[in-house]
Amino acid sequence: MLTRLLECPHDQQRRRLGMKKLVRFLKWGLLAPLGLCMGLVQAQGFPSKPIKIVVPFGPGGSGDITARAFGQYLEAQFKQGVVIENRAGANGILGTEAVKNAPADGYTLLLTTNTTLAANLSLYKKVPYEPLKDFEHLGQFGTAASVAMVSKDSGIRTPADLTAYAKANPGKVFFGHYNSASQMTAEMFKVKTGAPMTGIPYKSIGSALQDFYGGQLQVLFLEYLPAMAHIDNPKATAIGVTGATRFKPWPNVPAIGETYPGYELGFFLGLAAPAGTPPDVVKKLDGAIASALKDEGFLARLAQLGLEPSKVSKAEYPRFIQSEITRWAQVIKDAGIKPE
Repeated sequence: MLTRLLECPHDQQRRRLGMKKLVRFLKWGLLAPLGLCMGLVQAQGFPSKPIKIVVPFGPGGSGDITARAFGQYLEAQFKQGVVIENRAGANGILGTEAVKNAPADGYTLLLTTNTTLAANLSLYKKVPYEPLKDFEHLGQFGTAASVAMVSKDSGIRTPADLTAYAKANPGKVFFGHYNSASQMTAEMFKVKTGAPMTGIPYKSIGSALQDFYGGQLQVLFLEYLPAMAHIDNPKATAIGVTGATRFKPWPNVPAIGETYPGYELGFFLGLAAPAGTPPDVVKKLDGAIASALKDEGFLARLAQLGLEPSKVSKAEYPRFIQSEITRWAQVIKDAGIKPE
């Protein structure tokens, strides 16, 4: 007691600081291993409840169909239920933002597309997420393209016919769009051909198809996956695909680029989780995608859906996304579209 009274104020302050450092060291020294153990336990027990995959578009589109196919595969692998939730709105922004703000525990995943990760950044002045910062990108499923469909009663049979018809009927040719693939394929057609066509936005592919068959739309660019249900419809005619080459299942449908060189536009589909998802959970999920892309049954399903399996590794995927952001920015600029 006498010694402490004889200490100068400076020595007493040093003693208090030393005790604080000791307490801090013990606190983190004991809690850090505990946190690590908790993370390992979480990963080892994952998944212990159903997983939700949010599709930021309406049912029936390419993303929705692919998410359901992967969900079935995931259920078989993880022995847990997988729920597909369609949360459409604002060209995929609403559903994407919802997953960004979801708990980062691996139980809420996002079906990603060129629309949500790339095109929207140039189509809108403000997007409430950063594609590479706000998400842990688990992998890419694959790529595909679209097909231009017209009414059989229109008499249009080729891309050149559509161009001629639109020029002969200015202000009377409308196309529907429900995502960037359906919008920009038509906008690029306008740029390459000079065909005057007017775009009509839709919240879902189902609504666009209803107006197409009802005669309100003269042309509709559908991704291969949903188009397969309509390619043989006696009321519709496929006049050209947007890929660089013809689509093997439809050898008689030409690539639009055969008539208009340089015309080519496809899209991609992938899966992401909110940023901050535990590394071991991420590893388990991206491992599931990698194994799915080696599974004969899943690959056969992708082939049926018109999707070319991805050859982009998880390490390469962020660079691929950045390149798509740049590419779509140029496509949108060339089309003369101003951000909303």
